[in-house]
Amino acid sequence: MSGGKDQRALLMEIMLAVLFFALCASVLLQTFAAAREYSRRAGVENEALLQAQSVASLLYVREDADAALRESGFEERGGVWTRQEEEYSLTVSGQEEETPSGMLRTMTVRVLLGETVMAELPAARYAPGEAKQ
Repeated sequence: MSGGKDQRALLMEIMLAVLFFALCASVLLQTFAAAREYSRRAGVENEALLQAQSVASLLYVREDADAALRESGFEERGGVWTRQEEEYSLTVSGQEEETPSGMLRTMTVRVLLGETVMAELPAARYAPGEAKQ
């Protein structure tokens, strides 16, 4: 009769081992899924920051900021230029200030993930003019 008890104990041990490995597999799958999502989001954030740096550089180089933004796919709404991408948006706002020796244009490029501002990059360009006395 002891053979039946040994078989039941062995069957119980095998069931517990299978349950343990199934739980471990479940935890690993969830961990890998979370890591993949973090990696995807990091890629989106990296792309957004690269685009913002590119726009800030473009604004520094080009004399006509409005034309540069329009050519880059931005649309103006109420003095703020916006370009919507799939998972983020870029906004550009700024002002021009006339000084005695020229025009100073300061712009701010913002990266928005949803409603959250992820980064703000400044861009400034000074266009010298004739000195006023």
